[in-house]
Amino acid sequence: MPAKNSMQRAGRGVFLRIAMMSLSIVCRIGFAKPFTKFALRQMSSPAKRARAFAGYEPSGHDVIVATFAKSGTNWMMQISQQLAHYGEAEFDHIHNVVPWPESPAPGPISLSDPGPQADSPTGLRIIKTHNAVEHVPYQEKAVYLTVIRDPKEVAVSSYYFLGGILGVLPYISIDDWFEMFMDEGGLAERWVEHTAGFWDWRDRPNVLLLNYGGILKDPRASLARVAETMGVELTPDQFEKVLHRSSFEYMSAHESQFAPPQLPFTKEKDRARMVRRGKSGASDEALSPAQQARIDDWCQAQLEARGSDFPYADAFDLVT
Repeated sequence: MPAKNSMQRAGRGVFLRIAMMSLSIVCRIGFAKPFTKFALRQMSSPAKRARAFAGYEPSGHDVIVATFAKSGTNWMMQISQQLAHYGEAEFDHIHNVVPWPESPAPGPISLSDPGPQADSPTGLRIIKTHNAVEHVPYQEKAVYLTVIRDPKEVAVSSYYFLGGILGVLPYISIDDWFEMFMDEGGLAERWVEHTAGFWDWRDRPNVLLLNYGGILKDPRASLARVAETMGVELTPDQFEKVLHRSSFEYMSAHESQFAPPQLPFTKEKDRARMVRRGKSGASDEALSPAQQARIDDWCQAQLEARGSDFPYADAFDLVT
């Protein structure tokens, strides 16, 4: 299986490098914005999301990490993967052991690969998805973990991350990105859809919702809640090892195990980093107060329009 995974990852790297080099050329001739919009739509098209889990029935072995993009996905994957292996999980790259059915490019291990479950001492295997509940198959025997992050922080984090992957940071300003984030069908709209849907699932015993900032404030309590939801019992030493391996310091030091493919010749300052800051409440590093307030107002209004009682004002610091 390691050789197969290496070949898959190599193939994915070639595919993305060709695509991203083409996009870089387009950006250089002045078409960065329209092609960035096109790339973002293609990464998460309705058709791709709908067929991600087509025909798949989750089992009691599945732990589905269903977080929105740039909301702590790799963090929760690492926590749950280490829990499933009692703090001893080893891998060259997280996607060699964690399927991502709606991945925008080839590379992640297939949902049908029995290897991760067979290798897991708890019998649990982790699955990643950014899909909203509409496109995530529910099974009461499976476990669902999601992290809800302040959309203002999602806007900033996605700018540096997706902009770095696409190689458009030199051509797209944060103001350009903000407008794309707020566009119809953009990331803000999808954040509302994702948050409202999983908030409706919050009372199901096999579903755990965590606040990104809350995990940062109390990682021990958050880890204990994830372990309980997954049904994993740890010794004190195992708990400490999982806590260490899911820390910002550890994951930063092992960035290559979580990092996306990089555009060739990208300057170091423009490279996409999966583990960038590990902080909460810092959207003002890039967004103006007016932009932050617009996100707050719009997301609250859209949640209300959907009939969602998600406590936005309690979960995040509002900007007025």
